[in-house]
Amino acid sequence: MIIKDLREKVQKAIPCFFMVIISVISTVPAFTGGKFKLNYDGQFHLARFEDIYRALLHFKLPPLVNLIGLSHHGLAVNGMYPWLTGLIFIVPKFFIHNYMYALGTGFFILNFLTIFSIYWLIKYVTQDKWIQILGISLYQFNAYHLSLMYSRVALGEAIAYMLLPLVLLGCLKIWNKESNGWLYLGLGMGAIANTHVLSLLMLLGLIFSAELARIFQRKFDKAEFLDYLKASILGVLSAFYSLANIYWLSSRNLLNNPSGPWVTIKPNTLLQALLNNSIAEDANSFNIGIVPVLVLFVLTGMLFTGKKGTWRRWTILACVSLVGTFSWFPWQIIANQITFVSIQFLGRFLSFTALFLTMALVCYFEEQKLKTKDIACLIAFLVMISGICAVHSYHSEKTNDGFKTWVNAEQLKSSTYNSFLGNDYAPLNNKKDRVSALVQSAGVKMEVKKQNYNSLHLQLTVSKPGVYSLPIARYAGVKYEAVLNGKKISNLSEKNIKLDLSKDTNDFSLSSKATMGSYLTIIISFLTTICGVVLLLGQAFRAKKGKD
Repeated sequence: MIIKDLREKVQKAIPCFFMVIISVISTVPAFTGGKFKLNYDGQFHLARFEDIYRALLHFKLPPLVNLIGLSHHGLAVNGMYPWLTGLIFIVPKFFIHNYMYALGTGFFILNFLTIFSIYWLIKYVTQDKWIQILGISLYQFNAYHLSLMYSRVALGEAIAYMLLPLVLLGCLKIWNKESNGWLYLGLGMGAIANTHVLSLLMLLGLIFSAELARIFQRKFDKAEFLDYLKASILGVLSAFYSLANIYWLSSRNLLNNPSGPWVTIKPNTLLQALLNNSIAEDANSFNIGIVPVLVLFVLTGMLFTGKKGTWRRWTILACVSLVGTFSWFPWQIIANQITFVSIQFLGRFLSFTALFLTMALVCYFEEQKLKTKDIACLIAFLVMISGICAVHSYHSEKTNDGFKTWVNAEQLKSSTYNSFLGNDYAPLNNKKDRVSALVQSAGVKMEVKKQNYNSLHLQLTVSKPGVYSLPIARYAGVKYEAVLNGKKISNLSEKNIKLDLSKDTNDFSLSSKATMGSYLTIIISFLTTICGVVLLLGQAFRAKKGKD
């Protein structure tokens, strides 16, 4: 009896042990040699995370503006770019003072949670452990996911990728009339809203399209509507802090939101990237990897065999989401009509391609009742080894895909405090011309003397007295305190900082802090999230107790 109980406990622990091993394997190749290959996006995220870490270290919320790094423009990155779910990269810094180890730990947590999330979704579809391993490998090691983390270092989008299976699981449960579906959906959408708003908007568009199709199929009913309503309330309240910050700044300021043409994937460039097993940061060749593409090609061929099952719809969705990113279509015509948001590059939809393809393959193996072990192990091994090799090659070789630099722990810290950022979220002079209000007058030299989460100290040198403009943003609705040569400035200029400077050296400090409203909204977010998680765990416990 004791041996039987021990065996059952070991069997239950195997999936968790497997996920830990896979998480390590997913992380280590990007840190070989004690260095990490960093780009501009990586500097951006690490600078904002450092700002938030320093604030939390002082038991304060960060101000809406960033005063650490990011070209020292004082841009409202904290306010416009949600960070709550990014705590998986921030919390390790409290316990690990080596910047490289802390970053590596953050990636390990990200990979583990991504694997756990897709495992939880696949487990809803099948109990076959070999199919589960296959699905985990495909979702975790596809080339686009690896490029998100290690070439683009798009940490906000990578966290959103981690949460996509949770959202889909919520939708499936709602469609199957299960009582806890709205909890999965609401918590998942709220967590995405707390990390990457663009992913949230894309996901909302897909869910709306799915529900529109269900309306035409006459599958949509009152119970489903109420579940989505409850999920919406849960999602909005759990992301209330992030959404309130964005609304507060956007409604009071004319901002330069990230924009640009919708870069599409060029099939000829894509083919070259697939053959080279490349995860380079090239929007024209973003891909999911050669093995996943071959799997999709085979499944697409299977559509014409007459075999039935839900795998068919997932395969079609995967095909559409992949082919739809190609340069074959005039997407820029649509982009020119949408001015409030820019997708920037269609390759972002490959996150959904990876999710749909994973579901297609898992459902095919489950529904066709194949002998899964050998085939599943082979595909999983090929996807894993090609992904690991792609990361290792990218990390080891010099690539021509924009600014890249290998950094050790000290250089990682230095690049955080000297990180670059252009005019994202800068105040605009007018909406039509999108001209940034950040202007630096000729003849003024700026030197950063000290930077912290809530203050920036500059030494300004001019050859003659006068009023000078500085490339430092000033936002309506943000509390500032400015001191010039020991004297507090009562009235700051609008949109950017202008100062009446004396000849030679001037000392200037600018500080900001979070408002009481920020503390109130974050309490609402945390309490809502905790309540949602408790409800979910309570339902799971009652369901398990009922089975026993």
